[in-house]
Amino acid sequence: MPSGSVQRGFTYIGLLMMIAVIGIGLAALGEAWHTASQREKEKELLFAGGQIQAAITRYYRETPSPVKQYPARLDDLLLDKRGPKPQHHLRRIYIDPMTASKDWGLVKEQERIVGVYSRSNARPFKQDGFDEAQQAFSGAESYQDWEFSAKQGADNGGGNANARSPVNAEMPSASASAAAPASSPVAAGNGSGGNPEKYANCGAALDAANLACHSGCGLLTSPACQSCLGAAFNSYRQCLR
Repeated sequence: MPSGSVQRGFTYIGLLMMIAVIGIGLAALGEAWHTASQREKEKELLFAGGQIQAAITRYYRETPSPVKQYPARLDDLLLDKRGPKPQHHLRRIYIDPMTASKDWGLVKEQERIVGVYSRSNARPFKQDGFDEAQQAFSGAESYQDWEFSAKQGADNGGGNANARSPVNAEMPSASASAAAPASSPVAAGNGSGGNPEKYANCGAALDAANLACHSGCGLLTSPACQSCLGAAFNSYRQCLR
């Protein structure tokens, strides 16, 4: 075979090898991006689920009649007309980041909603390292096993697994607010029991502070947002005292 043909053959083989290496590299980069994106969605799921869970807990506790009730629909959390003054336990129905839908799975008891879960059957990347109140999520086979249930919070002594606040506040994600589940219900109870007007005013101030945070800090799970929302919640607790 002429030397020129041999050289062209080696060049062709080298080109094929280079394409294969580039393909492997792009595949690895794509997998890394997918993993990072999925973990970010998990943080958003913990946040959104915790917000809905906290709102359900507050809806139950703020029942004006002696017989406590859980909501019949998630929309009931947006506008609660059971008392003389309408209340907003949740600013909006969050989108499930795993399904990009508001179609949450519902945990029900006697046709009443006590919690929510994602309808995604994908296996979570996060398998451990949860806060103490979230240990039930460890080793989950799918995101459907991450149940954000107000009943679970009641069974654990008044806290709830991922609650950031007992009101319609949008507080930092679970990793940034480990102390919130234990302290939030106490603060809310002390503030609202004897002075409903004070409770309402403090809640309104918290709403305004949270809105300002969301307008200026970008992604809810970013350090800037977590810091801003945490400061807003601390001010709310001070207001209730």
